[in-house]
Amino acid sequence: MLRVITWLPVGGIERRLAAILPRLDKNRFDVSVVCLRERGPIADTLEQSGIPVHCIPFRSRWDPRALYRLTELMKSQRVDIVHSHMYRSNVPATVAARMAGIRHIWCQVHNVDTWETRRQAWMDRFLSRWREGMVAVSERVKSDIGEKLGLPGGRIRVIYNGIDHERFASAQESRAGLRHDKKVTGRDIVFLFAARLVEQKRCTDFLEAFGKLHVETSKFQDDPDESRKPPRARAWILGDGPLMSALQSQASQLPDPTTVNFLGGKDDVERYMAAADVLVLPSTREGFSNAVIEAMAAGLPIIASDVGGNAEAVEDGKEGIIIPPLQVEGLTCAMRRMLMEHQTRSSMSAAARVKAQRFSLDTMLHETEQLYIDCMNRHGDSPS
Repeated sequence: MLRVITWLPVGGIERRLAAILPRLDKNRFDVSVVCLRERGPIADTLEQSGIPVHCIPFRSRWDPRALYRLTELMKSQRVDIVHSHMYRSNVPATVAARMAGIRHIWCQVHNVDTWETRRQAWMDRFLSRWREGMVAVSERVKSDIGEKLGLPGGRIRVIYNGIDHERFASAQESRAGLRHDKKVTGRDIVFLFAARLVEQKRCTDFLEAFGKLHVETSKFQDDPDESRKPPRARAWILGDGPLMSALQSQASQLPDPTTVNFLGGKDDVERYMAAADVLVLPSTREGFSNAVIEAMAAGLPIIASDVGGNAEAVEDGKEGIIIPPLQVEGLTCAMRRMLMEHQTRSSMSAAARVKAQRFSLDTMLHETEQLYIDCMNRHGDSPS
């Protein structure tokens, strides 16, 4: 089996590959990966776990020399199944697999509105005749694939992202220490934003809503009657990206910029999730957010926009609050409720831990293996 991807940076999709591929049944599956641009740091992680990683740089999706090399690699490795990820890999992987005579071709879509132009959608629609099927990371993504490519539901398989629950459960031990290091007091409620700092994640909306909430509550902080003081809101921004400077400038304009902590990109996200109180993700576009299910495993109630698979992971009013995208007032209202209602946070936290159990690495592994076994069995060439 050959998995095809553009490259392997430290991202959600790539971390899932590093978690799943080494755990596939070695008695049935011989797995390798090919990158179509450059390797990236996760390539080393995969190779250390025994998964070979090849690199065939494409100058464009129709680079004839690179397509020939990819086709020859598939032939030389006697590949039975090609499984690619995202449009920029799905197109060349499909064409090369077709030229190599491979009939088991699966292309995975990780987001809604993944096609940036009509031409891209038309191209994928045309190539879908050569594919056995498509993999979607949520029911919302499945619907989007069906609508944009005209594929029947029977040719689209949903496989939710999965996480290592033990990693997030064990991180609870570091909560008190990390909150102390960050000077978080017992009266503070930490709202965590955990995502790449790009436009679609709408960290600007998060900061704007946080600023409104801070202004609302700060006037009560000097009240000598402690019982009337509301909790103090704190904001942690976990992630890096091209909007970092602009966001730091936005935070500097808040009445008290010290209440915002830019943490940067971290490998140990579980520690920061365990030390926070609420996850906020006001994106305009998602497939199935890893941050949401990771935060749920850490016991965080969620505030998330109603995009992609967010409402499939979080039931509004139970594990968190689902809000319309691009509505700062609605986001502020949800954050105010989380700040002021201790019992709401507590009950949603407990429900989030339970719901997160549905999204495990073991489940994702089983469903991935079953996909391959099913498609091989349909043609009488089972890997068993």
